[in-house]
Amino acid sequence: MTIHLPPDIERSIQAAVHSGQFASVDDAMTKAASLLLERLKHEQAQAVPEKAAANEEPTALPRKPIWERILERSAAIPDEEWDKLPVDGAEQHDHYIYGTPKRPSSP
Repeated sequence: MTIHLPPDIERSIQAAVHSGQFASVDDAMTKAASLLLERLKHEQAQAVPEKAAANEEPTALPRKPIWERILERSAAIPDEEWDKLPVDGAEQHDHYIYGTPKRPSSP
């Protein structure tokens, strides 16, 4: 199957792949197609509620991706709280998690 997309959408998908949100363009397009099918199924269930109620429960709208939920929640954290985090947290994570002595710093 060949899909022709407007250039701006194609650039956005490529950017999402390059940023690591998707392993490949195929992975991104599979996710997009899955979301579209879920939405169409939901819209169809809304259009014919009697039929959907008789055959199956209507599907819920797709949930937001985890990275969007994390970004929304972290945006609500004041800068003063972020400033309290240690600057060597990644390098010395064993010290902060388990209480082991700090390792010598890398140059």
